[in-house]
Amino acid sequence: MKALLSRVPGGRRRRWLTLAVLGAAAVAVMSSLFVGGGTAANRVGQAKAVALPPAARASVQTAAAVRSYWTASRMASARPLRPVARGNGAAAQAASSATGIPGVAGGFDPATGALESATPNLAGVGGDISPADGGYPGPNQTYNYPGAIGKYPVSAIGKLFFSEPSGNFVCSAAATYGGGNKDTVWTAGHCVGAQGGRAYYSNFLFCPGYKNGEGPKGCWPWSLAQQTSGWYYNGYWSADYAYLYMGAHSDKGKGHVVAAVGGLGFAWNWGRDQAWADFGYPSGSPYSGGLLVVTQAEHRYDVSNPGGDPGPQDNSIGSSQTPGFSGGPWILSFGPGNASDPIGHNDWINSVNSYYFTSGGPGGGNEYGVEIQGPYFDTNACNFWKGGTGWTGTC
Repeated sequence: MKALLSRVPGGRRRRWLTLAVLGAAAVAVMSSLFVGGGTAANRVGQAKAVALPPAARASVQTAAAVRSYWTASRMASARPLRPVARGNGAAAQAASSATGIPGVAGGFDPATGALESATPNLAGVGGDISPADGGYPGPNQTYNYPGAIGKYPVSAIGKLFFSEPSGNFVCSAAATYGGGNKDTVWTAGHCVGAQGGRAYYSNFLFCPGYKNGEGPKGCWPWSLAQQTSGWYYNGYWSADYAYLYMGAHSDKGKGHVVAAVGGLGFAWNWGRDQAWADFGYPSGSPYSGGLLVVTQAEHRYDVSNPGGDPGPQDNSIGSSQTPGFSGGPWILSFGPGNASDPIGHNDWINSVNSYYFTSGGPGGGNEYGVEIQGPYFDTNACNFWKGGTGWTGTC
């Protein structure tokens, strides 16, 4: 697999670079999602704390019931959720700076049993994701992941099965770790509850390392689901992220999910002009949903949020992935950690697969399988992640 071309916060290209992370913000914000002002200027470094909505909690009996419910036939027939947005989404060039002090945290490699380094390796190599910013559609390389999916960090990525009133569905998700519990899984808000619906789906089952019907370490049933305030109450796409807690054991007898497969770290307030490895399990044609797919892409433009969303503008990248990849992580500083990666690897979730436009977007039409938008992770996203993972640092 070709190494990724990365960007530093100011957007200037580097071939090899190890970037020291700046200090933490001076003022901590409660673990919540804000509804901020309407301009870039008054969003920078500002956060209005809003109490989180109620979480959904599984009963003691749910773990066994969820395992029993998800038979092989139900998993095979689960439909990919279609993350669509209707309305205007004007494109804008990438901001020249981050919206706050950049930071990274967490990450757990099960082979070493240790936290990842606090200094990300943004030593991207490869030159064919170009140009940087531009018009629709963005260039990308999308293909079945060729490496070993049982090896960290890819081992932390999996399929998320769930039920909602109209049937059984599937998204993508990733285990994440901040130094607290080892049960947290990160995904898109629309994979946990309907847009602005003030309710939760059910029967969540996470299968990391999924390949053609099976996860090598098994599948974990859920114990808790938590949406952001912005998604739960208002359906804001800039707040389209969520976390779940999984039960303590998989159906194959493995312990806590992060201990078994690892947990990705988290990155926030980075300059928008980055390159990412975007992972998911697309199930719409031409993909079967049985294999992990990766998109290598660089930031193309920002998108003003549809529906009057006052949050930060969303990132947009070119991608040929299709529904089913919702909630899959955009990884900053991705690396498999092998002999060809001498500086080391750091794997930070920096966005998730969120939505594409059916009309009115920058492409002017249905952008299915051509591009994807993902929320920008700012201080508020970090505080939400911190609340879910038990990280003790300051966002």
